Amino acid sequence: MDVRTPESLFDCGSFQERFGKHLGNSLITSRRSCSPRGEARTETDVGMSRQTALFVRAGQVISLVEVAGGVGSRTDIPNLAGEMGVDLAVLLPTLRAAEMLGLVRVEDGDLFLTEEGLRFLETSKDKVKMLKDKLAGIEPFRTAIELSSGRGGVTSRDVADSLAKRGIEWHYKTELNESLVHILLIYWTIPARLLSYNGKSGRFRRV
Repeated sequence: MDVRTPESLFDCGSFQERFGKHLGNSLITSRRSCSPRGEARTETDVGMSRQTALFVRAGQVISLVEVAGGVGSRTDIPNLAGEMGVDLAVLLPTLRAAEMLGLVRVEDGDLFLTEEGLRFLETSKDKVKMLKDKLAGIEPFRTAIELSSGRGGVTSRDVADSLAKRGIEWHYKTELNESLVHILLIYWTIPARLLSYNGKSGRFRRV
């Protein structure tokens, strides 16, 4: 049986292979270097590389979709970067997030808005909430939602530890890995109304 782990925000391997040519030699990495420990990726070793932006926010994805929609139904990635006024190294992680969320697709270096992306573009408010179901299937959000079902809620450490046991880590250092998971949960689950956060207890709960 082919058992695959859920996608995580973000896996770098295939994405860098597809778009690395746009980054320039300074940021091109091999599949092996995608792993924080310098190990080759496997189906059960899925996580965000340090070369992939660790801090992509919902607002950046929204901006990408809006600019892409303003340029036209089809645009090449370097042109999109120019329209957004950002470097390609900054744009590509945001593009990866938008692709994972089903808002865009990339073919032969050109970006297209999907039908879902066009609906997202036309939505005047609560854009992130529109992605609620999609986010719920992506790590680390999926595990956070599952663990938060308990009466006491869940901490970012609980989520990070649970995922690390399955080989999904964002950094090989435990404290940094926990911090990155915390940042992702704050940036995405609260705007999407998947979870609420209590700053005093440090716990996330189901909304």
